[in-house]
Amino acid sequence: MRTSQAAKESDFGRRFGWFIERSGARIGELDYIRWDSLSQFWHEYRVAWRSPEDQVIGSIAWIEAGLVLRNRRYMDVMVDSFLTAPRDGDVIAVRSAFVPEERMRRDE
Repeated sequence: MRTSQAAKESDFGRRFGWFIERSGARIGELDYIRWDSLSQFWHEYRVAWRSPEDQVIGSIAWIEAGLVLRNRRYMDVMVDSFLTAPRDGDVIAVRSAFVPEERMRRDE
């Protein structure tokens, strides 16, 4: 099935990356780096903030700031329930952010 292949190739949309939004405004982006098989469901991304004032540091701060992720390919897919974990430098790990396969099927 083509959708299943597309889902696998894009890692359920994760490889397209995400816009980081707060109150409807884009404040940054996540560029996909890799899935760390030792970390099970965590995927690593490089964070790029639009400006230093937009920067949110720390897992709890991301939750408190009410940040959401919008997929860069499937712009109608927005994730508001996800976890983050800091890594070295401008890299974070994200869990529970993906594009549902049903959504990918609509583009067939």
